Amino acid sequence: MKTPIGHIICNTLVCILSIMIPEGIISGQMSDEGQKITSIINKVVEASGGKETIESMRSLYAKGEIEAFMLHDQGTYEFYFKQGRKLRVETRYKHSSELRILNGDKGYRSNDGLPFEEVHGPRYFAMVYQYKHLDILRGLANGIYNVSLEGVSSVNGDDVDILKLNDKEGTLMDIYVGKSNPLILKVTGYFSEGSKKMNLSSEFSDFRKVRGLVLPFKTTNYAEGLKIGQTVINQYVMNPDIADFLFEPAIM
Repeated sequence: MKTPIGHIICNTLVCILSIMIPEGIISGQMSDEGQKITSIINKVVEASGGKETIESMRSLYAKGEIEAFMLHDQGTYEFYFKQGRKLRVETRYKHSSELRILNGDKGYRSNDGLPFEEVHGPRYFAMVYQYKHLDILRGLANGIYNVSLEGVSSVNGDDVDILKLNDKEGTLMDIYVGKSNPLILKVTGYFSEGSKKMNLSSEFSDFRKVRGLVLPFKTTNYAEGLKIGQTVINQYVMNPDIADFLFEPAIM
């Protein structure tokens, strides 16, 4: 008895698909991972103050103190954050000063009161990275990232889940979410210049509520795994009126 040609094609396709599709997907592994990612993100959003509180943050001002380990210097630190990709960071050390501005897709820098220069490459991406980690909760709450689960690790003795985030610009960041207290304890941003790949990391601690939003009052910064600085915030102001001219490079 001859086997119908349709059965032969069907059986062939089944064999091909069983080779092409990993066994984990057939058994529902991808669905389980997606559910775990969703659960972690929901826990982060809730622990950080909830979606409504996160989305209510249109601007943020902070001031505090900074210690630069590699410069062996310390001083004051301020930043102005505003939705629409606007960030102004002022650092005044004992022996030097720096002012950095991100305004849309442009970045500027001034040292020691000298005229601003537009920055590119790692200096520009460092500004973008800082803006995005200040706005990362909004991105998670609104699902703007492609997210994958990268495993588990620890940050300063706390067990964490690692999620890799990728947005429409191709920005890659890993976030480390505490298992017992689901806050973002660390963010690592990846970028490249030519063939050289680099990363910047920030570890967050001393979390407190500011008008319902949970924010870190201490941040330790790393470049390529080397500890480079630490900031301690003394004051946050939620949703202050920040004039757009503060993000123009002509304003010192």
